[in-house]
Amino acid sequence: MTDHYLSSINAQIESFPALPEIVPKVMAVTANPESSANDLMQIILPDQAMCATILKVANSAFFGIPREVSTIERAVVVLGYQEIKNIVIGKAIFSSFPKMTKETRHRVGLFWEHTFTCGLAAKIIGEHLCISPSELFIAGLIHDIGKLAMFLTFPSTYPILQELANHPLFNDIAEEQKQFTISHDQVGLELAKKWLLPEQLIAAIGYHHAPLDTTTFRQYPLIIQVADILSLMYCGPEILRAEDVSKMFADFLPETGKFWQESGLNWNDDNLGLWFERLKLSRQCDQAILSIFTSE
Repeated sequence: MTDHYLSSINAQIESFPALPEIVPKVMAVTANPESSANDLMQIILPDQAMCATILKVANSAFFGIPREVSTIERAVVVLGYQEIKNIVIGKAIFSSFPKMTKETRHRVGLFWEHTFTCGLAAKIIGEHLCISPSELFIAGLIHDIGKLAMFLTFPSTYPILQELANHPLFNDIAEEQKQFTISHDQVGLELAKKWLLPEQLIAAIGYHHAPLDTTTFRQYPLIIQVADILSLMYCGPEILRAEDVSKMFADFLPETGKFWQESGLNWNDDNLGLWFERLKLSRQCDQAILSIFTSE
C-alpha cells in the first residue's frame, strides 16, 4: 500500500502539464533590467484570457487604483513588472489543475478560501515589513498546492479540509506522511520545481511547515507559516480577538519570534493582533480577487 500511495502521487505530479509559455517568458522579461514595457506587452497581448485576468485584477479593490485600467499598456505602467509577473504566475497555476465535478469544486472551493486568506495575510505582513507584498500574496495563495494534488489523487481518503474542522493550529505533517508516505509540502515542492517557479516561491511552498530546513529565501516560508496560521484562525469555528491571536502564538509557537529575528525579520508580538484585524477587513473587501483567479 505504501508503494501504491507513492507511485500514485508521483504519477499525479507527472501528469500536470508544464506551465504555459507565457510564464517563463514573463519571468525572463521581468528579470531583465534592460527590458521595456513594450517587451512585456508583446508577450502578454497574444493571450487574451490572461489579458482579461490582468485587467480584472487591476480594476479590483485589491489595488485601489482610482482610474479605470482599460489597456494592458496602462496595466503594465500602473501595476509594474512584478505585479504583472505575479498575476500571470497565479492565474497559470490555477488554470493548470484539471476541471472538477460540482461536488469536488465545492470541497476545493473551501480549500481555496483558506489559501486565499493566507495570501491576504501574507500580503499584509509583506506591506508591514516592506517585503514584496504581491509576491507574498501569490506565495500564500499557492502554498498548499501539494494538498490539492494529493486530493486529486486520493479524493475519497485525503482530508483536504481537515485543518478547518479541528484546532486552528492543527497540522500533523508526520501523520500525513505516515498515511500517504509523503506530505503535502513535499508534493508541493516537487510541483513547484516541475513548474520552474521562482526560488522564493519554491521555498514558501516546500518549507512553510519547516522554514528552518531551507537555506535560501528563508524569510518567505517563515512569513507564510505565520500567514497560514492567521488564515486558519480566521477560517476556524471560533471568533477570535486580536489578543487571542497573540496568546495562541505564545502558547503553541513560542519560538516564532526568535526564528524571525535570526532570519533578519522584525518581530513584535503586538503585530500579530494588528495583522489579524487587518486581515478581517481585507478578507471582506477582496473576495472578488479569488473569483478572478479561480474562474475557468
